[in-house]
Amino acid sequence: MIIVSETLKGKRITLQKAVKSFEMAQVHIEEVKKSLAELSPWLGWATEEYKVEDSYEYLQGCVQEWEKGKEFNYMILDENKNFMGMISALNVKEKDKCLEIGYWISSNYAGKGYMQEAVRLLEKEFFGLGINRIVIHTDVLNKKSTNVPQKLGYVLEGIQRQALWNKKEQRFRDINTFSKLRSDYEQSLQAGLYKEFG
Repeated sequence: MIIVSETLKGKRITLQKAVKSFEMAQVHIEEVKKSLAELSPWLGWATEEYKVEDSYEYLQGCVQEWEKGKEFNYMILDENKNFMGMISALNVKEKDKCLEIGYWISSNYAGKGYMQEAVRLLEKEFFGLGINRIVIHTDVLNKKSTNVPQKLGYVLEGIQRQALWNKKEQRFRDINTFSKLRSDYEQSLQAGLYKEFG
């Protein structure tokens, strides 16, 4: 099983292993509620009905999946340790040396490059541990989320047509599939792409 760092320190942010507590669940849900207008079109669970109990259950699942080595869920924290959102390494396939990255960020912090920095930290960690391929899926209509892999040099492999059912809109949505290989990452380092992240 891959042994992953519980804390990843960046220039402006820290990624910290998700913790299971009712206090954290309350903080988590407060940021979700503040950001519903931005999150709900893309994340099916981000609704008015989402309760602190749901958040606690999610955090409990985060801890369990980490222990199994299947998912590694991190809280994104600012310089003052304020909770900003979540980023996760999902569907980790150790044999195939690949995984997916999923993320969301509070509206208060959106559009300032924090998520690019968070993805960069995960890349550094997992490519360093021998992962060969990282995938990011984004809704075709979600321009802000799509900007993240585009700005970090991910390759758009294609669009999965009608790959996701949107309950709110009662229709299927098209999904982008972006990828980066370890060789791409190494070339990006040589080109100085990540200098701004320290």
